[in-house]
Amino acid sequence: MTRACAIFQSAVLLVAFPMATVADTAAHTPPPGSAERQAICDAARTYVVHRYANKPLPKPIVFKIEHLLVADRSANLEAVAMFKDSSPVAPEFMADVVLNLCLQRPHAGWHVVADLSRTDVPEPTEIAQIRDRLPRDFPLNVFSETWRKLLSGQNRE
Repeated sequence: MTRACAIFQSAVLLVAFPMATVADTAAHTPPPGSAERQAICDAARTYVVHRYANKPLPKPIVFKIEHLLVADRSANLEAVAMFKDSSPVAPEFMADVVLNLCLQRPHAGWHVVADLSRTDVPEPTEIAQIRDRLPRDFPLNVFSETWRKLLSGQNRE
């Protein structure tokens, strides 16, 4: 009976483990206020201030998030930067652009691995260049539907 129980437990573990792996890689949106969402936004904020600020910002920035999906250790964030008091960031401080950042968490902490931010829809030749800049293992399922179509080669609508 003990051997039967051990075999049964092993079978359960073998069946349960792949299901947990699939569930771990399913895309999800971290809820507002969660530690995961805060960590992603903190990494994005550091990157955005260093990359896009034209001069020191008078107030901290936050993001008006339009899209955020995470799958395992990869995330895609589409957002607009604004001051913490909800006022817009003036162009004298930062370019008016919709941010589109690809982040990964290789071990500890999130890091921007690709910046797809832009003011217009990319041309087909640009899309190929964007695909080449993305890490090979970056999952398409974290992108918005529009970007998934663009990056997978489906026609633009």
